[in-house]
Amino acid sequence: MQALVIILVILFLFGSVSLAMPSKNTRIISKLRLDAMKKGFKITALKISNFNFKSKDFSLMVYQFRNTANLKEAHFIRDKDELILYSPLKLKYSDDYDGIRKVLSKLPKEVSEIIFSSTHVLFLWNERGGIEVLDEVSNVIKKLEC
Repeated sequence: MQALVIILVILFLFGSVSLAMPSKNTRIISKLRLDAMKKGFKITALKISNFNFKSKDFSLMVYQFRNTANLKEAHFIRDKDELILYSPLKLKYSDDYDGIRKVLSKLPKEVSEIIFSSTHVLFLWNERGGIEVLDEVSNVIKKLEC
């Protein structure tokens, strides 16, 4: 009987310690977020975001950085393999729209939505692909500065 109690106590302590240790996936995401913050990205959860994203997949995270592009108000949503304009529709009829679409088509597939505001660029993604995806997103947005 005493041996059973000792075994149960040891198993309880081992289980508690193993729950407190971060998993491999958690460590990878933590390192990614730390590197992203060092590069100037701000990270928030979709649940608490002030912007109206159309996606309701709460596993996606919102990353934002300062908008240096000429595009100040736009919202694009990924539909299959391409980003389509959600709003404002007047942008679709502007002279620059084809160039904007061509540049945004180079965004990684992990980006599911992107919003341009006057001060920030916000995008939703699943945090797969690592810091290279963030570098690629910022490089594509820099191409819109011209």
